[in-house]
Amino acid sequence: MIRQLAGAMALAVALVVAAIAPTRAQNQGAQDQKGTLVFAVESLGAQTLDPILEGRPGNAVYQAIMYDSLVGFDLKKGGVGPGVAERWELSPDGLTWTFFLRPGQTFHNGDKLTAHDVKFSLERQMGPGSLASAAASMKRAIKSIEVVDDLTVKVNTSSPQIGLPPSLSRAVAPEGAIMPKNYIEKVGEEEFRKKPIGSGPWKFVRNVPGDRIEFTAVANHWRGTPSFKDLHVLLVPEESTRVAMVRTGEAAIASIGPETMMGAARAGLEVVSVPGTMQAIFQFWGTWKPEQKDSPIAKPRVREALSLAIDRKQVIEHVMNGKARMPYPFSTFGYTEYLSNDRWEKWANEAYRYDPALAKKMLAEEGYPNGFELKFANTALPGTQFMVDIGTAIADMWTKVGVKVTLKHYEWGAFNPMERGDQAGLVGWASMYRTAGRPDVPWRYDGAFSPESIQRLLGDKDNCNEVCQDYVKTARALGSELDKAKRTALIDRMVEIVTNTWMVVPIIEGMGYYAVNTKKVGQFEAIPGRHELGDVFERIPRPEQKPWKK
Repeated sequence: MIRQLAGAMALAVALVVAAIAPTRAQNQGAQDQKGTLVFAVESLGAQTLDPILEGRPGNAVYQAIMYDSLVGFDLKKGGVGPGVAERWELSPDGLTWTFFLRPGQTFHNGDKLTAHDVKFSLERQMGPGSLASAAASMKRAIKSIEVVDDLTVKVNTSSPQIGLPPSLSRAVAPEGAIMPKNYIEKVGEEEFRKKPIGSGPWKFVRNVPGDRIEFTAVANHWRGTPSFKDLHVLLVPEESTRVAMVRTGEAAIASIGPETMMGAARAGLEVVSVPGTMQAIFQFWGTWKPEQKDSPIAKPRVREALSLAIDRKQVIEHVMNGKARMPYPFSTFGYTEYLSNDRWEKWANEAYRYDPALAKKMLAEEGYPNGFELKFANTALPGTQFMVDIGTAIADMWTKVGVKVTLKHYEWGAFNPMERGDQAGLVGWASMYRTAGRPDVPWRYDGAFSPESIQRLLGDKDNCNEVCQDYVKTARALGSELDKAKRTALIDRMVEIVTNTWMVVPIIEGMGYYAVNTKKVGQFEAIPGRHELGDVFERIPRPEQKPWKK
């Protein structure tokens, strides 16, 4: 786990991460790998194996299977830990992170993984063809990347970047995925996307669009050597079908929602839950654009009224079967670092209350005594299909305060491209969305609110109003602040700016759930705060290796 700098930059304290021993022995050879692990999931996102063409959910579900990340996980506590780099340290002036790579790593074609691949991968994530949500912030933060030797790489930043290692960890983002420089330069990007190569514990076999992705195990790996010989990730949109497949043994594990959890347990399946993994939220698109100035949702008090019209406790009880909790502000959790947690928990309990009478009063005061028409895009990111049910429930609650909701459902693979470019299909709309559990605030906030981000919910570089400028000023100050108390104050200010806009509004804090056939896989644990299982499959035993406790 990274030890954050506690003092000012002048203290020049090096930040070093010690390697965490793998949870399973690495001397298990290919001869011990047997059978096929089948995982049924509701969405495969863009279903691309090129890390620069997929956002976090797809990366965490299936790209994590075959790619390693520069910074990895603390498997027990959640948050960051060693990855391709076994340790890293910050220079005394705060302007250079040095990453020391784990020796002996190879790509699946036998090429050695070196610092040259790290440099190539980070630069590719920032390149013109990248769809990485943090590409713009990476370009702003990273001045240059220097290969010292095959196992050492320096990332020079334009200002002190205390949060750089987490931003290159799959615990936070997919931008740290390491790709094979020589192979891509030799075969070209088009061929690489057909026959991708990584360095992870599973090798790519085939990708069948709209159906499945198949992998086969490597013989030994530092993340954990797979017990199974093969791994198949199946696209099964219908939850009842996924559960039936687990019950019959056609699949070993399936993602499920809270409404299915009790039924799966009664059917004799094991249910694995992952705490503190996400927030289901609703957010507003393009309200800052000049052509939207007369739209009801361009007004913060209207957006706040929509929040007051939501009975979150009813959502938790009836949609989530009690397996969720009231949320903190956007993208913050009880384990969030550098945050005045008690202050924001108290604030959230008051601000996210259910008060439909006040909601109607505020709408009338803003000029909408009879409500208004609202277009609402209902979608679910991979692993959280219950978001659709939440979206349907809150649309009904809005109707009860006079809002005339036009509800349109989108599969994530169709919705995700709408975020990009001019967002023509979303401007003036509200939508469901999700934020994943992670220990830091800046990365997720920058991806949503920076004028140069993909979502740019507060404005773009040509239309950045006072609130947008205040956010930019705070974010830039935070990016170079090394003092713990000052960082906390700046993050509190960042959260305050965003909460006051009511542009992105949490509904619930949820968990991740999986139905497991105990005759197909042995006992395993997920990574805290990590909803997806892309970094867990290699540590899942066969049933005879570690039976589930009775």
